[in-house]
Amino acid sequence: MRGKYGLSFLVFLLSLYSCAAQQPGPEFYDGLKKKRGGDLAGAAARFEKALDSKNSPLAAAAAAELMSMRHAGHPLPRSAMAKIRLKAAGSWAEAIAAAEGIPESREKALALLFSGGRDRFREDAAQWALAEWRKAGEDVPGGHFSEAENAAIDGRIAASRSRYGEALLFFRIALRDSPELFVQYPDLLADLGRTFQYTPTGSEGITLFTEWEKNIDEGESLIRFLLLFYSGRIAHYRGGQCDEFFARALPFAPENPADQADSCIWYMMDSALAEGSNAAGPAAISLLETYVSQWRDDSYFADVMGRLARELVRRRQWGDLLRVFSLVRDRQGAAAAQYAWIIGRALEEGLLPPEAIRRAGELAATNIPPAEESADGEYSALPAEIAIRAYFRTAYEAGASALYYRSLSAAALDEPFLDITALRRETSRAPFRSDESETMLFLLGFFRHNAAEFAPRYIRAAEEGLSPGELRRLAEALGGAGMYQQSMRLVSLYIRQDGYQAIRKDLELSHPRPYREMVERYAGETGIEAPLLFALIRTESAFDQNAVSAAGAVGLTQLMPATAEEAAARLLRQGGPDYRRIAADESGQEVNAVNLRDPAANIHIGASYLAYLNGRMEDPLLAILAYNGGMNRVRRWVAASQNLPPNLFLETADYAETRDYGRRVMAAAAVYKSLYY
Repeated sequence: MRGKYGLSFLVFLLSLYSCAAQQPGPEFYDGLKKKRGGDLAGAAARFEKALDSKNSPLAAAAAAELMSMRHAGHPLPRSAMAKIRLKAAGSWAEAIAAAEGIPESREKALALLFSGGRDRFREDAAQWALAEWRKAGEDVPGGHFSEAENAAIDGRIAASRSRYGEALLFFRIALRDSPELFVQYPDLLADLGRTFQYTPTGSEGITLFTEWEKNIDEGESLIRFLLLFYSGRIAHYRGGQCDEFFARALPFAPENPADQADSCIWYMMDSALAEGSNAAGPAAISLLETYVSQWRDDSYFADVMGRLARELVRRRQWGDLLRVFSLVRDRQGAAAAQYAWIIGRALEEGLLPPEAIRRAGELAATNIPPAEESADGEYSALPAEIAIRAYFRTAYEAGASALYYRSLSAAALDEPFLDITALRRETSRAPFRSDESETMLFLLGFFRHNAAEFAPRYIRAAEEGLSPGELRRLAEALGGAGMYQQSMRLVSLYIRQDGYQAIRKDLELSHPRPYREMVERYAGETGIEAPLLFALIRTESAFDQNAVSAAGAVGLTQLMPATAEEAAARLLRQGGPDYRRIAADESGQEVNAVNLRDPAANIHIGASYLAYLNGRMEDPLLAILAYNGGMNRVRRWVAASQNLPPNLFLETADYAETRDYGRRVMAAAAVYKSLYY
């Protein structure tokens, strides 16, 4: 017996040792912190030690950090370089291979430098490899690359930095001497296409590309696609006719990335809607009839379908709205939900003329739920009251793809917005487990070793290969570290993956409640519903108290300083605290200011300002739109909408940003209310 138990205990110890060996040590994560603090020697020492890790992704990341330091001028010992060659992966492995054996590795170098998309020369690896080649070629007449190749490389560098005028000068040299380079390397051709698009030489680019396309071999489908696609983009950018180019490009669109086909269709629809005339709607609908069956990702078209809906509702073209619905209803996505809800609401308001009412009834009859059928189960057209419910039912059943329209339809149908009780609760698990994959152990190591702030870029690099469960684990770790925006981004990724099964935790991760005590307190004091205030903060700043917009809005509720000062003064007059403090402006003059990075001040003032707008606009949705678009502007839009009810008016608002903002805030508020209140 003693031998049996002794053997079992030995196996147990060995298994513990094996698990411990897989857990990444702190060296790599310490190196990142030392590098951020300016201790480069200490960082290099920690990264070099991390090269010995048995965790391959961690060792590859350490190799990349060391090579980036070398590229920046920090010397590395030969012993480190020998390990780096063994451990490097991805673009750094390519770069090292391309730089070894100069000039014999010339083809590897060109393949590296002319591939990788528009961000290639934002990568240290490509820059380092190029520097190595040019340094080695200093004593070689013309260098190791030809004049045309050097010009094409410099053109790519300029294009990657959006310096398209400079890029064109280099590309013209390459075009003159070695035009075959652009056919040999598709990413280089794409850079040339963007350069023609964003410089005043569009006709030159279209002429060149169409001439090339005539002479492309039968099997060169990717090159043919790029020539036609960028000819179309150049024409579209200049407001010219682009449909023919995109229509011809579409059959040659590559399978990966799959959005290239959708992009062709999107550009055609966008061009039709850009006309801004009575013909814009019919032209876009005609394209829809031709191409809707070829859509790959319905969400790709959310903006153009929203713009089309705006045109049709604004012009009261109800027959065309019904026509669009008939084209998208079977796809059961966001567009079907949007158009179904608009039609149901317009029927409810009595806005459709008799002929459109009959057509709406006919379309609804083919989509009626069995529980609401007539006694004989047949309708050629439904009475308006039943048709309204049928349209709301379509919007309701679109589910997560259109939460805003589901929330509106749920209220109309007296159905639960979300059946929270039906979502299973996942039992809590240990935060760090030994049975994770190497990649997950590496990524979770950022949180285990107090280096969470460095995790997002490594997660982005690995996320395509992770399962929904693994992405959920990372989203939970990010949320636990207070990195709510990054956490919510991951949730939005994995809920669209094949094999995804919803659990309550996903809603909690995508709709967190940091600053809960403050939000609920100030919502109550100002008469705002807490779910609405949470939704506003989530949409405005993703709960980042230090967020600053390009326009200068600051903090959790993204208040402009002038607006905040006015709202703070109003709050003080109403008996609230004085959040103003004496500060110096740019000229050194003392002024009253508000510390908008203080969560309590920002939330209280933001809630007070929203309550003020709600009182002036007399509707929560209009108040939300005014928060984004400005009160006077929204009032002008309302006046121009000819007395549409607020939720139909939203569909006609002039700014797409404001329309989308309203939908996102109201949908998030509905989730918060169902989930927590």
